[in-house]
Amino acid sequence: MTAALFASAGPLAATSLAAAPTATTGTTTSITDTRATLNATVNPGGEETSYSFQYGTTTDYGRQTRLTSAGNGTTDRPVNVDVDELTPGTEYHARIVASNGTDTRTGADVTFRTTGTPPAPAPKPIATTGSAVTSISGATVNGTVNPQGRATTYYFQFGETAAYGNQTAPQSAGAGTTPVSVSAALSGLRTDTTYHYRLVAIGPGDAIATGEDRTLATGGAGSTILSFFGQTAFTDQNGVGGVFLGCFGAVSCRGDMTLERSGKVVGERKGYTIRQNFGGIVHITLNDLGKRLLRQRGNMSVRTTVLNANGQRVTGVTKLIRYSTNGLKG
Repeated sequence: MTAALFASAGPLAATSLAAAPTATTGTTTSITDTRATLNATVNPGGEETSYSFQYGTTTDYGRQTRLTSAGNGTTDRPVNVDVDELTPGTEYHARIVASNGTDTRTGADVTFRTTGTPPAPAPKPIATTGSAVTSISGATVNGTVNPQGRATTYYFQFGETAAYGNQTAPQSAGAGTTPVSVSAALSGLRTDTTYHYRLVAIGPGDAIATGEDRTLATGGAGSTILSFFGQTAFTDQNGVGGVFLGCFGAVSCRGDMTLERSGKVVGERKGYTIRQNFGGIVHITLNDLGKRLLRQRGNMSVRTTVLNANGQRVTGVTKLIRYSTNGLKG
């Protein structure tokens, strides 16, 4: 019995040691016209920790090295990474970012200047961060990029703080002169969690543009409940009616709604939105079949199906009542 008690104390002791990591940005070394070595110190705090370096020509950074494990020790560990494709004669900013299950920490900003003669300035692309569509453990983030006539790539940075710490795979935005819509899918996100994200566009000669920081919130089991109160819906002379829906929880409800009778669609609503902890009428317009049936009957029952973006489906029966005959005659 004594041995068993002693064995169980080990994991408990290890768990109690887990803490947020510490991250200290070091001095940049081995600087040339186009290369440099970024250095830092990371203490994992007793919990599995990953780190990356962010760097760029401003404190928006824009570039990020790949995530690398720093282990789960409790002492300072020196880390470094070589970065290349830098622009000669240019000042750069850099910092370390370390993350574990407890928190994300960033080191102080440091600057260094590459050797050589800087090139003539080039036009920078324009990056605009757009909206996001979320699910329980993922999201699709959107934006626009104007390459300004030069070959441009883009990616999205994301993380639980404005330090981000993660990024999507770079994709081509082309070399046009007008804004193009871009998007990326984020997967493996934590449920019931707020994430920061932004769009980054990179043109030739290290011309980097960053979009504004925005946030999204993932859903989760029990976090947001879509409710349906649409037993009766009055319909006007144009076949426009409304179904009362409620959205209870941490994130807004977004999705589609369909009305059916005898297996045939009589009305659809694409892209409704109800903000979190709110409710209201979601309007829906009958199609030609729906208008014809309502014109013949005066009222009719339809099966209402409401889909939420996080995968919830709510169905029920709604009684449509025509309250005006204008426009539905003949």
